[in-house]
Amino acid sequence: MAVLAIALTTLYQSFASTVRINTATRGLWKAIVYVNNELARIERGPSPSVAIQQGEFRPGDPMAGYTWRREVVDEQPFPTVKVRKVLLEVTWDAAGVPQSYRSQIYVQAH
Repeated sequence: MAVLAIALTTLYQSFASTVRINTATRGLWKAIVYVNNELARIERGPSPSVAIQQGEFRPGDPMAGYTWRREVVDEQPFPTVKVRKVLLEVTWDAAGVPQSYRSQIYVQAH
């Protein structure tokens, strides 16, 4: 009976860890897909204006529960080259632990 109790306790702990990891991974993949799709959309469109914007996704939106922050700044890596850096960050709460994912692209400044 003791061996069975130890085995079941070990299996339960392993299962609980797997569920937590799966939840965290699902949240991260959701953030990665959103950020990459949004940056690709920005890259294909007109150059965004220099600004800092942030907000929350509305209830019912597939990204509900996440917040976003977009920062667009002008940079000049070389004397005659001017580009715009677009940084997009998404944050969320994964079982009480704050998580975030950020990525950036450079687009031509107009």
